[in-house]
Amino acid sequence: MRSSTRKGLNIALVALLGVDLGCWLGDDGTGESSTSASEASTATTWTTRPDTETGTGTGTDTSGDSTGHETTGDGTTAAPALCTSSESCPEQLCRAARCEAGVCAYDPLAAGEVVDDQLGDCRQTQCDGDGGGEVVAADDPPEDTPGDCKKAACEAGEIVYIAADDDLPDDGLECTTDSCSAGEPDFTPKPTGTFCGPMGAHYCHDDAICRRCKQLDDPCEDPGPEPHETQQLAYDLGTIADADSAGDFLCGTVAGADDVDWYVYEGDDTVFGAVDPTRVIDTKGSARLCVYAECIKGTTSVSCGGLTPDTAPLGQKGCCGAGKVAPKLECSGLDDAAMIWIRVDQAQQECLPYDLDYHF
Repeated sequence: MRSSTRKGLNIALVALLGVDLGCWLGDDGTGESSTSASEASTATTWTTRPDTETGTGTGTDTSGDSTGHETTGDGTTAAPALCTSSESCPEQLCRAARCEAGVCAYDPLAAGEVVDDQLGDCRQTQCDGDGGGEVVAADDPPEDTPGDCKKAACEAGEIVYIAADDDLPDDGLECTTDSCSAGEPDFTPKPTGTFCGPMGAHYCHDDAICRRCKQLDDPCEDPGPEPHETQQLAYDLGTIADADSAGDFLCGTVAGADDVDWYVYEGDDTVFGAVDPTRVIDTKGSARLCVYAECIKGTTSVSCGGLTPDTAPLGQKGCCGAGKVAPKLECSGLDDAAMIWIRVDQAQQECLPYDLDYHF
């Protein structure tokens, strides 16, 4: 019974079987109940005083009188509880304590008064006006969980969940349509190529991820500028300052081991700026990214750290690696302005689309 778990509802419980709420179990004289357990009502009635220390029923008639004396099962009277105030008296459901001449006394609460109610369990405890009471069904559902396509409700004193298709979920992905279907969350990918991201400038892919480069129906399609297969034909990206916010991204494809993509830009070393010529490539395969530099003034020094040192066809020093390539560039003098070349290639005989970030 739910009532045995309530604070202070520490009493002997009587389950009502197939009769009106508030009645006792019948006995046909054979020692068996006159109704079956399957006909039990959800209401629970008590007439005994709760044991406030253990939270369980005492099993004896200790209903007590208005002066706080307790009558035990053998007819004797137990000593009343001593007190200094009504707050120091043991709690009794459906009875208000008062301290009278240092002894606890109790007065029945009004019939229908709700006591010790646990929110969100679809039940409540009501007093009967004689110091007893019962646990009855109530329209007291728990709080709803937003976005689970369900709504909590009460049905005959039990918590139930019904479909609520307006309680929309959110998977945090811009490239899915979030909805409810028969009380269950449903996340449907948007069509490939749907615009997404800042200002709608990016594209949804078939894995429901918003990416800057459009998903290609043909993996060998090259969305980037052509031709730019040699350093001399490198695609000019213009001038980029060394502010962290400067730079951009581009999309391209290398079609096998014989295809190479080259790019070039001028890096402008501004006052108070820090030169950090970083390139980051994102692919679904294994591509190699190389970065070469030549100072506009003075001599050029390039350090590769854990990257692989390399020399461009036109003689510039640089570094190669996979993923992020950020060589350390130093020019003699105070100005670190430089020309930067980027090379993308791969060793496999397959077409490999890529997404490339670059800045100075």
